[in-house]
Amino acid sequence: MIPDSTPTLPASSAAIWPTSDWTRIVDRLATDRHVILPGILPAACWQALRAEAEQLQAGASFREARIGRGTQVQQEKAIRSDSLCWLEPQMPAGGAYLRWMDGLRDTLNRELFLGLAEFEAQYAHYPVGAFYKKHVDRHRDSNARVVSAVLYLNPDWPVAAGGELVMFDEADQEQFRLSPQGGTLVLFMSADMPHEVLPATVARWSIAGWFRTRS
Repeated sequence: MIPDSTPTLPASSAAIWPTSDWTRIVDRLATDRHVILPGILPAACWQALRAEAEQLQAGASFREARIGRGTQVQQEKAIRSDSLCWLEPQMPAGGAYLRWMDGLRDTLNRELFLGLAEFEAQYAHYPVGAFYKKHVDRHRDSNARVVSAVLYLNPDWPVAAGGELVMFDEADQEQFRLSPQGGTLVLFMSADMPHEVLPATVARWSIAGWFRTRS
């Protein structure tokens, strides 16, 4: 839900958002099942997203994260302890991000024939010590989520602060660990890339999103 006093953030204006050629990125995603893109957004863009997330949290728009879907949804703090707020098209910064990612959706459909109908995303806030245990993004009873996207919103992340994204392959072998440095975008396949978020000594901000089919 958007609060009545949604912040006006000039840094989210369309003029500063890049026009990205996603073709090579999509090729890498198809080959490696994931791609890491540091600095893909100008600082003004992701800093506007961070500022918007903080204002939405101050306006009580965030909710404790839950797991599952439909009638099976539940809050389980032993598995995850972050809080979330859905991005909406009307949000100044969040709406600009959704439109930017829609360009990637078009390229994924054109190059990989994925039949993606939409992109949805949530602001995520991990307070100090928060985590998300190993999981995959695709729900057990739905094939809708196809490609996952995580954008980090913390500037100058300290190396010793923790909070890394840990990615595994289908054989449960660790592939990489990535610190949540602001402006880095990570794309990966939702069905077969188990991952977890480690606890951190600094509050952690990000956007988690999913390119989805209608199934």
